[in-house]
Amino acid sequence: MKKFLLSTVGVVALGIAAPAFGADLPARTYTKAPAVVPAEAFNWTGFYIGADVGYGWATSSGLGSNAVFAPNSGPAYSYHPSGVLGGGFIGGNYQFNNVVVGIEADWQAANLNANSGVLAIPVGTYLFNTKITDYGSVRGRLGLAFDRWMVFGTAGAAWGSWSTSYSFAGVTPPFYVNSVNEHVGWTAGAGVEYAVTNNWLLRGEYRYSDLGKSSFVSATANAADSNHVTISDVRFGVAYKFGGPIVAKY
Repeated sequence: MKKFLLSTVGVVALGIAAPAFGADLPARTYTKAPAVVPAEAFNWTGFYIGADVGYGWATSSGLGSNAVFAPNSGPAYSYHPSGVLGGGFIGGNYQFNNVVVGIEADWQAANLNANSGVLAIPVGTYLFNTKITDYGSVRGRLGLAFDRWMVFGTAGAAWGSWSTSYSFAGVTPPFYVNSVNEHVGWTAGAGVEYAVTNNWLLRGEYRYSDLGKSSFVSATANAADSNHVTISDVRFGVAYKFGGPIVAKY
């Protein structure tokens, strides 16, 4: 009984002392969770300059004539000069929300050439040859940005230089030579860009360029004929973007 009474007294004493002991402990402190820092999105606003290389395939088409035929009544031709190209571009972008608008100019040195093969006509056999030496453009651009990726379309004015000649096969020099410098047409295309860093950009692009028609004039028959040149190409480039802010994406 004595032991039981002592145990009971001890339990009661602990119950009375516990609140007082807890009051002597330091108050528990709570800290706020660190603020969430918004992720950063790349901004395409700014000027840039770059270089590209690619491969082009063209179509040279029209009608030939000679001293026997009337103008534009000779053999029809259509063949496909192809080859490598390379050049540079410069431009500027402005981004609002995820829409990017811009303007760009480019110039490409080219080595696209081919001949028609021999074409038979009543008075002999003809051979046509076309070589495209350079072309360029000034275009508007419209893109959609997905952080560091952007898809875009582009269209504008184009110009180019080429030479088309034709003659009886094996005859040198040719009867007809059409050397064109800076003939104006149009171009359109689409592509994708990726910002590797805040300043270095990579791109891939497809372009179609119509350089229009240009006329031959024959010294032997005083006959005028037309030559139409169009070019498709794929090109890959790298550009350096000057400045431009990084903006928070919320």
